[in-house]
Amino acid sequence: MKVPAREECTLLLRMAMAGVAALYDVPVDVMDDLRSAVDESCDLLLHQDFSVQCLNLTCEEQKDSLHVSISASKGCVQQTENPADADIAKMIIGTLVRQVELDQDENGVHTVRMILPAKV
Repeated sequence: MKVPAREECTLLLRMAMAGVAALYDVPVDVMDDLRSAVDESCDLLLHQDFSVQCLNLTCEEQKDSLHVSISASKGCVQQTENPADADIAKMIIGTLVRQVELDQDENGVHTVRMILPAKV
């Protein structure tokens, strides 16, 4: 799923993720954690050194887990605000899902990958 990189559009990703989690019988408490992890991921991706054009959500089932990726398509304009702290965001997201990885380069974080348990 691809949405414009605006704060109000992150709600669409959160709702879509809840729907996917429901399809895979993710327990309600885990689903709540996942929605919070999506919020935190979007906040991190939207607050980097460079502007973001859109956010992309992908989900993939594997044995006993659901793999979720949220990526940012970078724009060419440098932002003036301070970027989000990737280490703190990773720590927060890591308390909500089984595993989290951040893909980053010299311009900041461009992808958040998460794994959570699911009955697939």
